[in-house]
Amino acid sequence: MKKLGLFLCFVIVLSGCGGDDQKKMGQEYKFSETNVTDENRIGNNKDYGDFGYMRHMSGDKVKSGNAAPYLNRQKLADMISDMVLQLPDIKDVGTLVTDEEVLIGYKTTNKNRVAAADQVKMTAFSVVPRYYHVYVSDENGMINKIEQYQALNNDTDDIEGIIDRLIQEMKKSPQGKKWNHGENENGEMNGETNPMRSKMEGK
Repeated sequence: MKKLGLFLCFVIVLSGCGGDDQKKMGQEYKFSETNVTDENRIGNNKDYGDFGYMRHMSGDKVKSGNAAPYLNRQKLADMISDMVLQLPDIKDVGTLVTDEEVLIGYKTTNKNRVAAADQVKMTAFSVVPRYYHVYVSDENGMINKIEQYQALNNDTDDIEGIIDRLIQEMKKSPQGKKWNHGENENGEMNGETNPMRSKMEGK
């Protein structure tokens, strides 16, 4: 009887907990349960490194939220600027990343403008999706000009025309070497400005 009485007291105490405490307990449980599940899926290896890896097999249920990977353009611009600044003879750099272009203004002490442009451009190409185009310019004032475009977005009136006019101005500067026979210096295919744009617009 004493044990039964103690058990009933314990149940009453638990049922008397506030709603916030119950939510907190539930969240902690769910969090712990998720961690256990993730560890089991990885193979109980707590010493895995910083690489990203995911395996999918035929028949697996694909989460709807994974249909369109999110690309953080702000972090990408930060990464590109930081990487370009590590190049020899680069003293200042500003990078704008849109949904399909990377625009880079920079200052260099390299007398070989084509070589400098190629290094800057290839640095950006090394981290962006393959459908991106990269445009560079070492003209005075270009960094400040690019910076003025950071508040624009895809809902801005005539955004494509605005960006295209800036690109044409940037292309007056050296753009480095051509990619290959079928693509120009900026990664544009012959006869196209950006194949990804045409695909997105249903052309």
